[in-house]
Amino acid sequence: MTAGAVVKVLGGEVSPFTARARMALELRGVAYELLDEPLGPKKSARLLAANPVYGKIPVLLLPDGRAICESAVIVQYAEDAAGGGSGTAAMLLPDDPYERAMHRFWTVFVDGELWPALDAVSLAPTRDERARAADDARAALARLEEAFEARSGGAAFFSGRDAAPGLLDLALGCFLPALWACESLHGVSLIDAAATPLLHGWSQRFAAHPAAKRVLPETDKVVQFTRFLQQKFGVDDVPALNTC
Repeated sequence: MTAGAVVKVLGGEVSPFTARARMALELRGVAYELLDEPLGPKKSARLLAANPVYGKIPVLLLPDGRAICESAVIVQYAEDAAGGGSGTAAMLLPDDPYERAMHRFWTVFVDGELWPALDAVSLAPTRDERARAADDARAALARLEEAFEARSGGAAFFSGRDAAPGLLDLALGCFLPALWACESLHGVSLIDAAATPLLHGWSQRFAAHPAAKRVLPETDKVVQFTRFLQQKFGVDDVPALNTC
């Protein structure tokens, strides 16, 4: 990446996938500018031009006009483009090939198993379906509790380091505001000191990291957006949207 060049992230403030892309750039020391993409039923011409295949955020816009889509791909680009690093610019993946594979494996698990369940806790159409989704989310988090013990090696983060989170930390950590919003809206306990003590401590450390503080949205904003989606999709038995 050319020194001094500033990339742009086309995304949304409450989007966990946008947060993942932004935090990867932050951790790798890549300067960027956030371009807010308004949420609405009609996708903007800017978004469709940048991501004509899927038409969704986030999109990384390079200084020369090229675009990179999908948060996981953007994370990998940030890893590759920034080159070697140390300290606050530590690599997002371990050096060992097996460990790199394991971190990628569990990232796929987070996206394929945890996120759909977490999304359904709030947006499944019936109360029974949402209850089943909460059970599925707890089961996925129990698996990730085991993964943390295996991958962290007793360090603060999945990355195996005390100072800097890595790929798998970002994959799970950027969903924390959505998880906390679920707990606030529905009174469900997903990550707690009793059921998942390792993840409970990890979540507090991740949220306290300076890069996470700059990137993660406030839980109240995610709650408000979730209520908007619940009304939009006709989810039953949910609180009315607060328009104040």
